[in-house]
Amino acid sequence: MNNLLIIIALAVAVLIILVLILKKSSGKKAPLAEKEKVEEEREEIAREAEPEPVTLPEELVVEEAVEEPAAAEVVIEPKVVKEETPVLEPEPEPEAEAVVPEEEAAAEISLASYEERLLALKEQRLAELTTAIEKNEEGRREELQVELVALTEALSFLQQSYEKEIACRNNALAALEAMKSELETADYERACESLSAGDLEEAEGIFDDIVERNGAFAAAAAYQSGCLSECRMDFSRAMDRFDKAVTLDGNSPDVLRSAALLARKLYLHKKALAWFSTLVKLLEEQEEDTVELALARRDQAYTAALVGQHKQAGVLYKQAMVSLTGLVGKDDPEMGVCWFQIGKLQEALGQYEKAEDPYSKALAIMSGSRENMILGEILDKLAGLYMELEREVEAIPLFERLCVLKEESSHPDNASLAMTYNNLAEAYRISGKYKESEENYKHSLSITEELRGKDHAAVGSILQELAQLCDRQGKKDEAEAYRERAAAIFQRVLEEQEAAGQESVKLNLSE
Repeated sequence: MNNLLIIIALAVAVLIILVLILKKSSGKKAPLAEKEKVEEEREEIAREAEPEPVTLPEELVVEEAVEEPAAAEVVIEPKVVKEETPVLEPEPEPEAEAVVPEEEAAAEISLASYEERLLALKEQRLAELTTAIEKNEEGRREELQVELVALTEALSFLQQSYEKEIACRNNALAALEAMKSELETADYERACESLSAGDLEEAEGIFDDIVERNGAFAAAAAYQSGCLSECRMDFSRAMDRFDKAVTLDGNSPDVLRSAALLARKLYLHKKALAWFSTLVKLLEEQEEDTVELALARRDQAYTAALVGQHKQAGVLYKQAMVSLTGLVGKDDPEMGVCWFQIGKLQEALGQYEKAEDPYSKALAIMSGSRENMILGEILDKLAGLYMELEREVEAIPLFERLCVLKEESSHPDNASLAMTYNNLAEAYRISGKYKESEENYKHSLSITEELRGKDHAAVGSILQELAQLCDRQGKKDEAEAYRERAAAIFQRVLEEQEAAGQESVKLNLSE
């Protein structure tokens, strides 16, 4: 009996000890569970505060995964948006503004006189191109074609190019003020007067004199001379001046950026890539995430892709777009340019389906901006992509928007406008809308006749398309008229080619 009581007492004691242990254990776990709950709530708030992720196309990031474990989708950490966006172009020094106010320079160079100068330059370059073709000067022909494209763009978007010209002149005026001690009073006044009045070459020559002295201002003078040459659309001379400026001072962001951009425009991609790479390293040394650095990385990325370095391009695009999203927002026009460049690169790689998404993102962003030149390029590229993918119905509204944009230009590029109407007509034709197709082919015909002449082979090609459309609509008489006229044009072109060939044979025999 006593043994039984002892056993029961021991059992009760053990039970009490177990209860105490359990209570103690549960008391420790309660605060931990509460802490985990708080952490989860904090993580949820952080996720909601994060900007929308930027997803780059697979081709531009797939090789990067070899170096880094990051996935193609980039989650952007929240960043503090600065109130002021860094200015990319050099601002005039206060002293220069006091001597030559921006308003005075802009007032003396009217938009009308600027437009007149561009038109005269275009005529001059066209004449030079004809001569270069006749003399079989291949290098000069290529230079002139690049300059003519730039002149056409400047005339098409006249207000934007005019504002850039004024900024370029005012920067040169500010530089002259800074270099005043290096100049004779007469030279200084003559240079300032020429910049305000419109004669850029006079100021260029004075800047070149400073370069020849090889003093403290030599690099800055070479840079300003190059900028003025670029304003005159003399890209060969501008490239020479920028080369000189980089040699004298390879640590100036403005010099490196301008030199690299012009080199890329002239298809000197390797040289441009080297300068963009130097620019990025220079800005990275400042250890600050800025818009200027992001744009430099974007330029380096695009140029790297042009020379086939897609791995490097992917890394740089990711860095640039992450920074831009945090600094200026995902809907900023600079982000639109990023997506547009990526779309072009995807298309160049033959990845047509994957080019659609970046093009569409670029279009959504740029539709709300003033950058009509880039908007026009995006509309043209995306519409052309839809035609390639046999999605003509989706291409039609884009071509229509592009036609309106080109028509509203200050100086429409008629050759480009005729081609756009031609593409719109083709999209309508393939879609089975023959009436609308005929209407747009007629628009293209009218512009081409005015531009090329009524007997040009391009006119004959459009007449053939109109003949086929009229046949499909049962308009036999109109179809026959178009067909006869087209045949007459092609016969005349053939006879001219044969005559030219015979004349060439005679010349060779006489030699």
